[in-house]
Amino acid sequence: MAQPPLTFVRGPHEPITIDRAEGAWLYTGDGRRILDAGAGAVVINIGQAREEIARLVAEEVRRVNYIVPIWSTIERQRLVERLAKWTPAGLTRFFFTSGGSEAIEAALKFAILYQSVKGRPTRKKIIGRRLSYHGNTLAALSVGGSGRRADYEHVLFDWPKIGPSYCYRCEWGKTYPGCGIDCATALEEEIIRQGPETIAAFIAEPMMGSGGAAVPPVAEYWPRIAEICKRHEVLLIADEVMTGFGRTGRRFGVDHWGISPDILVGGKGLTGGYMPMGMMAVRESLVEECERAGKDFMFYTYSSHPTACAVADRVLEIMEREHLVERSAKLGARLGAQLKETLSGHPMVGDIRGAGLFWGVEMVRDKSARTPYPPELKVTNRVIAAALKRGLFVYPSSGMAQKDGGDAVMVTPPFIIGDPEIEFIVNTLRAALDDVHPNLAV
Repeated sequence: MAQPPLTFVRGPHEPITIDRAEGAWLYTGDGRRILDAGAGAVVINIGQAREEIARLVAEEVRRVNYIVPIWSTIERQRLVERLAKWTPAGLTRFFFTSGGSEAIEAALKFAILYQSVKGRPTRKKIIGRRLSYHGNTLAALSVGGSGRRADYEHVLFDWPKIGPSYCYRCEWGKTYPGCGIDCATALEEEIIRQGPETIAAFIAEPMMGSGGAAVPPVAEYWPRIAEICKRHEVLLIADEVMTGFGRTGRRFGVDHWGISPDILVGGKGLTGGYMPMGMMAVRESLVEECERAGKDFMFYTYSSHPTACAVADRVLEIMEREHLVERSAKLGARLGAQLKETLSGHPMVGDIRGAGLFWGVEMVRDKSARTPYPPELKVTNRVIAAALKRGLFVYPSSGMAQKDGGDAVMVTPPFIIGDPEIEFIVNTLRAALDDVHPNLAV
């Protein structure tokens, strides 16, 4: 097993203890070195142990520790000004949280609030994709389609889903492992089936993250989705917790299609892992309508935490200064090409897909039929464990092991890697696959 089945803290005998980190490398308590090609949980972008960030945090903590979020700080003002230059056009109002799941929760709540303000209180359903992951709260699990729902199905919101359960064997016979234009049409069909007067919003990742391992859509998908949502007065929520802040080679995933959603949710790369933080960016006109109606939107205790705001602002500044979004695009193209060259001929590798430093490698039992391995073989965990033995960490796809099977890993390293790290990632992952394949029952 690459990780314990539960993540409750259980004392000093954890599977791996990380003593320190630097750049893209982790150093364990027993002296081993691991290249973090998962960027933690797809979080690290500017690299670990930056002295500039350490000094900033020390200065901020000495100056102000905490204030109630209804008040403002210089740190928050600076962050808002910078974010307004990063986010798509019109998304200039921001709400800050402690992480991605909280930010998703806030976005769902705001969508329902806005529809109520518009005199449409029956619009309280959120449509998500059948294969998706949006976070770990009950509402976030409800809107997602991840296997992580399993133990909570009896208490989750009964919100509708669209799309096939597994893209490359979808009911429309598509051969490309992404969201086809028929998947967009399925959204409109579901809106009509449920009744437009019941739908508050549609939520999706621009490119499917851990729920499917970096699955990109076809070019027509997002423009069609945006048009459908606008026509039916359904808010469009882009979940950019994983794909945002340069991960796919653009500032945000939606930038690949020139789409400006109504709500954009971010996290992870916003602070590069130096502080817990999430955010949602909302279209100005939507917030103004709620304000005119005198509606309050309750903060979380750690919303707009001064130190987190300062760190986020500095991380984005570093990304601008060092052109790390552009670096993500350039190195990502190189990484993707080498993954395909080295792994595509492997007997257990199916599709290899991605953009920027956001790649997924799918493992299949039969290459020609693209048949997945049975879930009980735990192929993803075996590959990750084999890679760890060789000093490499890649991130598991959390939603692949569902009732119809499927295994994949994500290769999502920090933006500061170079050619030697790319070569190490690709060759070590190949060696891990070679280790695992002979021991699988076929």
